[in-house]
Amino acid sequence: MTDRDFDNLEKIQRILKYLDKGKLDKTAWPNALELNKSLNKLLNEHKEYMDHMKHHH
Repeated sequence: MTDRDFDNLEKIQRILKYLDKGKLDKTAWPNALELNKSLNKLLNEHKEYMDHMKHHH
C-alpha cells in the first residue's frame, strides 16, 4: 500500500468516528460498522505482511 492509500483509509476512519459520535446521519451509512471492521482487518493484514517482510527478507 502507498502513503496515499493510508491517507485515504485515515479519512474513511475519520468519517466513521463522526458517525460514532452522532455527527452524521447513521441511516445514511447502514454498513459503517462492517466497513470499519473491514478496514481494520486490511490494516492488520498489511502490518503483518510488512513485519514478515522486514524479518524474513
